[in-house]
Amino acid sequence: MGIYSGIFNEQTIRKYTDRELFIRYIKRMGPFKKNILLISLFVLISTVAEIINPILVGFTINELTKLNPNILLAFGAGLAYLILSIIIWTMFFFQRREIGKFAPFFLDKLRMDIFDKLQEQDMSFFDKYESGRLNSRVSNDALDFGNTTILITDTVGNFLISILTFGILIWLNLTLALITLASVPIIIVLMFSLRRIARRVSRAYRRSIGNINAAMVESIEGIHVCKSYGQEAIVSEQFNETNTEYFKTGFKLTATTHMWRPLLETVAGITLIIIVYFGGQFVLQGITNPGTIFMFILYLQRFFRPIMVVALFFPQLSAGMAAYERILDILDSEPKMKQNTQTFEVEKLKGKIVFENVNFYYREGEWVFKGLNLRIEKGEKLAIVGHTGSGKSSLAKLLSRYYEFQGGSIKIDGIDIRDIRLDSYRRNLGMVHQDVFLFSGTIEENIRYGRRDASEEDLWNAIRAVHAEELIEYLQEGLQTQIGERGRGLSTGQKQLISFARALLMDPKILILDEATSSVDAYTEAIIQEALDVLLAGRTSIIIAHRLSTILNADRIIVMHQGRIIEEGTHESLLSTGGKYGQLYKQYFEHQRLDWQPDHIVQSAETSER
Repeated sequence: MGIYSGIFNEQTIRKYTDRELFIRYIKRMGPFKKNILLISLFVLISTVAEIINPILVGFTINELTKLNPNILLAFGAGLAYLILSIIIWTMFFFQRREIGKFAPFFLDKLRMDIFDKLQEQDMSFFDKYESGRLNSRVSNDALDFGNTTILITDTVGNFLISILTFGILIWLNLTLALITLASVPIIIVLMFSLRRIARRVSRAYRRSIGNINAAMVESIEGIHVCKSYGQEAIVSEQFNETNTEYFKTGFKLTATTHMWRPLLETVAGITLIIIVYFGGQFVLQGITNPGTIFMFILYLQRFFRPIMVVALFFPQLSAGMAAYERILDILDSEPKMKQNTQTFEVEKLKGKIVFENVNFYYREGEWVFKGLNLRIEKGEKLAIVGHTGSGKSSLAKLLSRYYEFQGGSIKIDGIDIRDIRLDSYRRNLGMVHQDVFLFSGTIEENIRYGRRDASEEDLWNAIRAVHAEELIEYLQEGLQTQIGERGRGLSTGQKQLISFARALLMDPKILILDEATSSVDAYTEAIIQEALDVLLAGRTSIIIAHRLSTILNADRIIVMHQGRIIEEGTHESLLSTGGKYGQLYKQYFEHQRLDWQPDHIVQSAETSER
């Protein structure tokens, strides 16, 4: 499967029995019990009317075949038949209207429950699932499961019709009814065989939907890489393999759902032939009359039709329950990142941070930090440097409460961060990511994202403070300019300035800044640096530094290596020791000096002077 091979590793361990799934389903239907009771009432009335109608037909036939028929009675029976048919149609209308009232709300609540659960999760959950696969569960799986609500209401009515109809068959002719009953075990065997096959095929189909959604999202998000390397044809071929797998599983599901209908109809047809033969013999022998046999055949059709619907219901229910099983995998997921039971709200934090013997891993046993200790004073600007994988971003993520740490404590102003309500904690925390994410919408909506109730004055103060007003004035529609997904239509520097304004508007006491490594022109670089000076002023700031100017302006620099702090101090003191920082400085930062020249040019100049 090439580049898509990684998205097909979804685990399919069955967590729930059929009984558990059904009980959870019934509980979820609880808020809509009034609608379900009304639907059941309409089904009951419709069922009784459908049961009576063939009796009226049989009565009319018997009356009209008499030597002296009572035309008035026959007409009355026909009129009653018409009235009952109108009642059946009316009940069907009310039933569908009631389904229309609750089914969309059922689906709406289900989707919101899934979405809200996703919002609760920490980042370790999203490390586990691809975004396309989650999208499939919110949209496709929720829709397929929602459709089972309509299926069940229809099936309940059909099951009731079959039970009552069989009672009428016994009343009409016990012998013929027992012959009919002999075919039921064959139908039940076919039905349960179909159910087992359908469950297995349905799971494979749901996985294939998740795979194709994940592949589509990955292809679109990586389209610039695809085009840069001229891989359009290869990616298209690999997506075609994924699409073909989806087609095959869909075809299997369709075939499984419909392959049994001819078999069931064959069983019903053979039973009907046997009934007609023996019924004809009973009429010739004078045991019964033609009207009774005609009624029996009408009721026989009403008996088998619901059974076929019920039989075909099971594979559709299996598909819905397979979808529900995947939904429950999300609904039953608990975030690993948990606050303590007795949390409290804080208005304003001062910003003194202490990491004390912190242990942390992403995957069990693969420690990122083991006994990490760090103290950051209120208002201090702390720059963090180190090679990729040294633990710089992990430290910021733990402070942001994106992940749960496995040991030790992180305290702010002497308060364990797990004792603070998460929403109030994050109101005191600002985060500017290296990869700036802007939402589809206006520039104003993106700047106001963390503080929607900010005044117009505060909004413009934040914009001017980070020197983003020139950007706003340059755009024809100003703050109301619509930007595309992830800030499409804006340059890297423009997106950074908007993200600075967004963070500044929240006025956080603690700011975490993962500086962007993207190259920008000298003018934009100067504006960004001025904006940074404003953004960092008066706050406890933790900067994963990529700019020399940021390092030079920091109150303290720490050097991280393999999850440990190996050096700390100011720029000058660290350079003078000639340690790890000196190596990093020469490798990543020295070339940013205005007077910098490559070593080989300097050596060449010195040689020519001699």
